[in-house]
Amino acid sequence: MTQPGDQPADEPSQPDSSQTPPQTPPQTTPQWPSTGATTGATTGAEHVDVPQEAGAPPPAAPQAPIPPPAYTPMPQTSNSAIIALVLSIVAWVVCPIIPAIIALVFANKADKEIVASNGWVTGGGLVTAAKIVSWINIGLYAALIAIGLLVVILAAVVGALS
Repeated sequence: MTQPGDQPADEPSQPDSSQTPPQTPPQTTPQWPSTGATTGATTGAEHVDVPQEAGAPPPAAPQAPIPPPAYTPMPQTSNSAIIALVLSIVAWVVCPIIPAIIALVFANKADKEIVASNGWVTGGGLVTAAKIVSWINIGLYAALIAIGLLVVILAAVVGALS
């Protein structure tokens, strides 16, 4: 006899889903080089890999560009050269002789520093300009002093004769 909960014998029985796990297709891990799968970032258009011939080497992976170094050391200008040029200019404006002499001392110090650095310290043009301006300043004031002394001596000689 057939009970209301029984199934007929000629129909195959459905397995109970709690006893048998659902069957899913086997999962495979992607292998490189992939065939038929998309690689890289998608751009909106579908990417299709071209199948490789048997025995052909895999395509080369794209190389990332080498970034530039974070800090590229640059040659520095000598501080002594800057000070020498500033002092030689100050000698024209403020006080004639003393800053010009100090500027020559700093220019010589900067010259030695530049030569010893093997190109890492620059400022040779500043040193040259400081030396030129200082020597012209010293030369002009030395000439003015010499002319002034000559005038004083001449005045004394003329005054003594009369």
